[in-house]
Amino acid sequence: MTLRTKTLTAVAALTLSASGFAWAQEATSPAPTEQAAEAQTTAEDTSADVNEAPAEDSAAPEAEETPAAEEATSEAAEADAPEAEEPAEAASQEPAAEEEPAAEAEAAAPAEDAVVEEAPAEEAHGDDHAAEEGHGDEDHGEEGDHGGGHGAVHIEDISFSFEGPFGKYDQFQLQRGLQVYTEVCSACHGMKFVPIRTLHDDGGPGLPEDQVRAYAANLSEITDAETGEDRTRLPTDHFPTVTGDGMGPDLSLMAKARAGFHGPYGTGISQLVNGIGGPEYIHAILTSYTGEEMEQAGSIFYENTAFSTGYISMPSPLSDDLVTYEDGTPATVDQMARDVSAFLMWTAEPKMMDRKMVGLVSVLFLIVLSALLYLTNKRIWAPHKGKKHA
Repeated sequence: MTLRTKTLTAVAALTLSASGFAWAQEATSPAPTEQAAEAQTTAEDTSADVNEAPAEDSAAPEAEETPAAEEATSEAAEADAPEAEEPAEAASQEPAAEEEPAAEAEAAAPAEDAVVEEAPAEEAHGDDHAAEEGHGDEDHGEEGDHGGGHGAVHIEDISFSFEGPFGKYDQFQLQRGLQVYTEVCSACHGMKFVPIRTLHDDGGPGLPEDQVRAYAANLSEITDAETGEDRTRLPTDHFPTVTGDGMGPDLSLMAKARAGFHGPYGTGISQLVNGIGGPEYIHAILTSYTGEEMEQAGSIFYENTAFSTGYISMPSPLSDDLVTYEDGTPATVDQMARDVSAFLMWTAEPKMMDRKMVGLVSVLFLIVLSALLYLTNKRIWAPHKGKKHA
């Protein structure tokens, strides 16, 4: 009786277990279908927003949902049906969340490519604009520091007579340079810081006083500060100031404002050996035209290998036999450039000879003073040196 009761109880338990498993399977089987439909609808909405949804992205969720549904079914057999629906919904939402960043990345990729393709055009436009600004900033003349953007700029080292600790100006060269400036350069360049009377000073061109007065009278008239009327210039006046469109910079201090030699690496060794190189720079500018021209923004620029940008707005001012020297010196382009460079060095530093003379006397005085101090020291302390005190 007891054995039969136990057998019937086991059979009833197995029957209930089988029926419960079947009921749970029927209750959970519709969930994956509905979830797959929802995931597919979400993928279609995402693809419609992006306008570029590959077929692989829409098929990927289905492949990922099958294992998720099977796992949810196996878990539902062990737990209640409401608890099994939550993992399935989470599994259906994760593929959708993964699809959206992928679709956004694909949509953003063409835009980034477009930006990258537009960048070279913008850079090229910027380079052209920079080139225009560079030419626009060039003054009509020897403006612009040596160095910079047009390859290697070569400045020839010239042995001027005034270089070195004992150098001095060549009076005849200064007179020739004054002639070149008057006949060629004065039309576009002024020298407002140079008094006309200094043409008679020692160490300069050394013109006689009557020639200085005649030279001043031939210059442009000046407005008298006291009467307000125009009058001829006197030796006590300065050279004219030239301003206006197309006019060049003032040349009074140009030889000191420009440097022909640099470095290496800012050490100044080249300048210690060769000097600052202002006259060499002016000479190089005047003799480095190649004859090539370039039109830009309605302006004509002339190729000059000594200028920092390679092109300069000033046309070549010198040509052979442009002036006639009174002393018979051949008026070549190189000779005229040397003469006017030396003259501009004198206008920038007219007292160079006096400065060198004072410097030489000072050095000699210091040498003599050092020798006297040494002898005095030896005379005073010689009797006391070398003696040992008890």
